[in-house]
Amino acid sequence: MKPEKIERRPSSEERLEVLRDLFPEVFTDGRVNVERLREVLEDSASDAPDTEHYGLRWPGKQQARRLANQPPHVTLRPVPKAGVDEDTTGNMVIVGDNLQVLLALQKSYASSIKLIYIDPPYNTGNDFIYKDNFAVDEELYLQDTRQADLHGRLVSNPQTSGRFHSNWLNFMYPRLRVARSLLRDDGAIFISIDDHEVHNLRHLMDEIFGAENFKTDVIWQKRYTRSNNTVDFTTVVEHILVYARSDAFTVNLLPRSDEADARYTNPDNDPRGPWKGASFLNPATPDERPNLCYPLVNPTTGETTLPTKNAWRRSKEEFQRLQSEGLLYWGKDGRSAVPSIKMFLSESRGLTPINFWDHKYAGNTDDGTRDLAVRVPGKVFDNPKPVQLIRRIIEHVSSGDDIILDFFAGSGTTGDAVFQHNAEDGGTRRFILVQVPEGVDGSDYQTIDQITCERLRRASTAMKAEGVKGDLGFRVFKEDSPALARPLHLAAEQLEKGQLAMFKEKLAHIQPADLFTEVLLLLGFPLDAKREQVPQDSANTLWRFENPRVPQPLLLCLDPKVDDDLLDALRDKKNHIFVCRDEALTDVAKARFYDALKLADSTFKVL
Repeated sequence: MKPEKIERRPSSEERLEVLRDLFPEVFTDGRVNVERLREVLEDSASDAPDTEHYGLRWPGKQQARRLANQPPHVTLRPVPKAGVDEDTTGNMVIVGDNLQVLLALQKSYASSIKLIYIDPPYNTGNDFIYKDNFAVDEELYLQDTRQADLHGRLVSNPQTSGRFHSNWLNFMYPRLRVARSLLRDDGAIFISIDDHEVHNLRHLMDEIFGAENFKTDVIWQKRYTRSNNTVDFTTVVEHILVYARSDAFTVNLLPRSDEADARYTNPDNDPRGPWKGASFLNPATPDERPNLCYPLVNPTTGETTLPTKNAWRRSKEEFQRLQSEGLLYWGKDGRSAVPSIKMFLSESRGLTPINFWDHKYAGNTDDGTRDLAVRVPGKVFDNPKPVQLIRRIIEHVSSGDDIILDFFAGSGTTGDAVFQHNAEDGGTRRFILVQVPEGVDGSDYQTIDQITCERLRRASTAMKAEGVKGDLGFRVFKEDSPALARPLHLAAEQLEKGQLAMFKEKLAHIQPADLFTEVLLLLGFPLDAKREQVPQDSANTLWRFENPRVPQPLLLCLDPKVDDDLLDALRDKKNHIFVCRDEALTDVAKARFYDALKLADSTFKVL
C-alpha cells in the first residue's frame, strides 16, 4: 500500500456536500441556479451571460467567481526577527496580496475567525495595486457593454464610469467569497465603505452572505465639523456594513449605563427593587389579534375594561399569572383601567447597540491620525481609522480567545485595538493582519506593511512599559512561491521549459525550518500550531505539531532521506499523522512505513 498524497484543494464532492454554505451565490430566490452552479464547479465555465434572474451583474463577474475558487498560487514564509515575542505569540502579520493570502489560509482557518473588519480601498475611479488582472480596458469595456464594436463607439456619451464600478466589484468579489469561508458560524464581518459604492457592496454582500444575514448599516460620524471647501455637501459620515455568517451570530450587549438605570424607580416600594413599566397594549387591533381580546378586571375597583383600538399584549392566562405574582401596576391610586407590566432592574439585560455611532462614541478621523502619531510620529499614513472605532466593533462581537482578521491592515489600527481591548478586559484575542507591500510616497517607510509592523512594535513596547500583561507580540510572514511541490496553476508545457528543475533548485536552498509553514497550510494546521522537536534515536530530525482543531498531532520529517531507524520511533507513537517528502523513501520503504503506521492507528502522507 502507498501513503496518500496530500490534497491541495477540496474535491467537487466535498463542495457539493456544503453547497449552500460554500457557494450561496448559486441560489436565486431560494432555488439552485444550475447555470451558476456549473460555472462554479467546472474548470472551464462558459462565458455566456446568466439567464435573467434578480441580482447584481457586471462585466467580469464570471472571472471574479473563478478567482475565488482557484487554488492558492503562493505559500507563506516566516520572516524571523521582524516581529515581537515570536516564540510565544499567536498574532500574525502577513505581507502579500490579500486574495492569495486568504486562499493560502483557507484550509487552515476555515470556519475559525470570529470577526473580520476591513477598510478596503474606496472606488475613486483609479486602478488598484493588487495583482488580480481584473482591471478592464476602456475599449473592451465599451464592447462588452455594447456601447462600441470593433469599428468604434456606438453611443456619443459612453458610461465609462461603469468600468471602474466593474473593476472594484471584480476586485472585492473573490476576497469576500473566500473571507466568508473563514468565518465561524457565529462570526460576522464589518466593512467600512463610503457613499459611492455602498449600494453595490450591499448587493454584493447579499449575494455572497445571503440577504437574510444582513444585520445593519452602521452610520459612523467620521467628522464633526463641516468643510466649506466642498462644492455642495460636506460628507461627515461613512457606512459600516455588518453581515453575519449565519443565524448563529448574536451581538454582544453593552454594559448598562447610569442613564439607562435611572429610568427604573420604585413608586410602590416593591421589595424586589426598582422597576419600570411596560405597556399592556398591543400595536395590533382587536380585529387583527382577537385571541388577545378579553375583559380586564381592576382588582381595586372591580371595573371591567374591554379592548377598543388595541388588543392586549398578553394572553388571558398570562394576565392572570402576572396579576397573581404582583407584576401588574394599576397606577399610583390603583384605579387605572389598564395596567402596566413591571420590568425589574435586577432582571434587566444589557443594552443593545444602535446603528448610529457618533464621534464621541466611536472616534473620528482626527482621533485616528492622533492614535497613529502616538505610535509612529510624523504623517506616515493618510486617514487611518481611530482605535476607538475598531474597539467598538470588537466590543459588539468578540470575547475570550477569538481570532480577528483584517486583510486590508493599513497602518495596523486593528492590531493596536486588539492589544488595547485585551489589556482592558483580560481577553486573549488574537489577530491576523494582511497587507500588500504597497509603496508610500513622502514617508520614511518604503511600503505600508513596514508602517503596520512598526506601529505594532511600538505599541507593544509602550504597553509593556505601562505594565500591561498578555500577548503583545506578533510574527511576520510574507508570501512566496511554493517549494515542496509544483503549483497547480503551472501547465505541463511550462514544466518542459525547466520549471520543475527550478522548483527542485529552490527546494535545495531552503532550510527545513523554513518549510514548516508551507506544510502546515497544506495540512490545515494554523500558523501558530505548537511546535517541538521530538527526541529519538534516528539520525533524522522529527518535529511534532499540535492543533486543537485536528485530533491527530503531526509528526513531520523534511529531511531529503528518511532512515529505517525512524520507523522504530514511529511505531511507539499512536494515532498521529506522519509526513515526509515523497522522494525521501523508496517505494519499498513507503510500503513498510504504511503498514507499520496503520497498525499504530496513524496516517502516512507524503508531500
